[in-house]
Amino acid sequence: MTARRRDEILAAARELFLRRGYAATSIADIAAAVGASKAAVFYHFKTKDSIAAELLESPSHAVTRLIERARERQLSPAQILTDYIEGAAETGALFIAFATDPSVADLIPQHDADAACRQIIELLAGPAPTPADRVRARAAFAVAQTVVSALQENGGLLDVEVRDEIRAAALRALGA
Repeated sequence: MTARRRDEILAAARELFLRRGYAATSIADIAAAVGASKAAVFYHFKTKDSIAAELLESPSHAVTRLIERARERQLSPAQILTDYIEGAAETGALFIAFATDPSVADLIPQHDADAACRQIIELLAGPAPTPADRVRARAAFAVAQTVVSALQENGGLLDVEVRDEIRAAALRALGA
């Protein structure tokens, strides 16, 4: 029950943060959304910041896992781009909400994100890349990152057609 309750709290917090914003959401709001007391929420999380940090940690870990999978299984550039776009589409709305909210923007792990982006670009460029390979890899990744602006334009949701178009454009930039 404890792990399930923790997941319920995270899901409710995510929904409330997206709908109301971080600053406008209280621990009492989160507790009410899951039918629990504030004490029950505090049993699982010390602060509202710790809830936000955990919500942001999951997408960060997803990118790290993508990088590990790409190296272990030697994923194709097309698969790396597809997995990145799908993951960003699923989790990007929360990053957008937090990045535009000054009260919580400090919780976004920017250093880790920059390092992960460089690693993905290296994987897209391939082994022993030429300068042209590096340029195409950067361009393809830049196109893949348009998922974020597409999420902003579409209220945090992306349909399959938009995801497919972003992936196709990224693959064209890569020259694949």
